[in-house]
Amino acid sequence: MNHPHELKPFNHTQIILYHLLPGVPILLIAIVCANPTWGFGLPILLAIMFGFAFGMLPVQWAILYITARKQGKKLFDIIGFTEKVSLIKTILWTLPCLIFALFIFMVVAPLELPIWTVFNWVPDWFRVNRFDPSAQEGFILTLTIVMNFIFNGLLGPFTEEVYFRGFLLPRMSKLGKSAPFINVVLFSLYHLFTPWENITRILALSPMVYIVWFKKNVRIAILFHCIINISGCIGMLFI
Repeated sequence: MNHPHELKPFNHTQIILYHLLPGVPILLIAIVCANPTWGFGLPILLAIMFGFAFGMLPVQWAILYITARKQGKKLFDIIGFTEKVSLIKTILWTLPCLIFALFIFMVVAPLELPIWTVFNWVPDWFRVNRFDPSAQEGFILTLTIVMNFIFNGLLGPFTEEVYFRGFLLPRMSKLGKSAPFINVVLFSLYHLFTPWENITRILALSPMVYIVWFKKNVRIAILFHCIINISGCIGMLFI
């Protein structure tokens, strides 16, 4: 078990770079896959799934692996916030966070989108909120649904929580009690492909990240994130 004080804190520059840079390959791959002129013209949701598969997962695990090698440790030995908590307590801590987050996504998200007029220049082919399942061909829709469940529902959330809450957050101790909030803000900004959802994401995730910070248990974050994203995957089927 790694306690935060056993992990070397990052400086401010490291905190920012480690949070934001992994979002770049996701964005670039998604643009190449979705651009209808010089790219592959895939639906944006499917394009982002390719960004997760070939951008997010390799980059974040590579950072973890390289860090562990440099420190002469096994990969999961560099992960913090692994204090043991029973499954029941993990669920009980996760449940109110889920209820709060779902409320925010249902109520705040529709109110936030219209205020981001600065992003009106983003073309329709790159706006996830305009993805229409009914407009997709059978194979493309099936592939999108399958990849969405695999990479957005399971592998993506697991990887992001290990990386952002298990690897980065414990190394932000120099920021004191503001560390969880800064972690949430930077995590939201890392989603370069949906900048018009920052307010919603920050509000929805903040309680969960503070609980992870105080309970020192990244499993809460993993369970929370997987359930939230799987709920979104299921919701897409009934649009």
